[in-house]
Amino acid sequence: MKEFIELYKEKNNSYYTLSRPNPPLWHLNYFFENDYRSCDQNIFIRQLNFYHVTYVYNDFKNHMMYIGFGEWFIDENIEGPSAEEFHDYVNEANSCKMSVQNFLEFKERWSLLKQELLPFALIYRNDNDWIDCKGFESKEAMELFINN
Repeated sequence: MKEFIELYKEKNNSYYTLSRPNPPLWHLNYFFENDYRSCDQNIFIRQLNFYHVTYVYNDFKNHMMYIGFGEWFIDENIEGPSAEEFHDYVNEANSCKMSVQNFLEFKERWSLLKQELLPFALIYRNDNDWIDCKGFESKEAMELFINN
């Protein structure tokens, strides 16, 4: 497992970070918890999509997506990149990079996990750079999975 974030379910049935978050995966979690709408097909056909405080940039040539948190949406003193500069702005440090196919599979697995409403969840990037998620009944079970 290359990277991960541990999450816990709150009373509002949203998942929040349990430990210090990994920024790229935190961006993905934030996007799905706050800004993603399953009916939004623009996410796949527009190169740049802005939401409440997140963005999705599509690299159509390489079939990759970059999902990130735009600090300039919440702090007017921070200047964000223009639409023309976005291709130079996005990278693996400030965005969660994943293939379109990985996004589609993650979206389905996350939706199933959210229906189960297990008390703990994990979003992780495996050694093959594939992002996945898994729910757990206990923090101990989650930590055992991480350690193995």
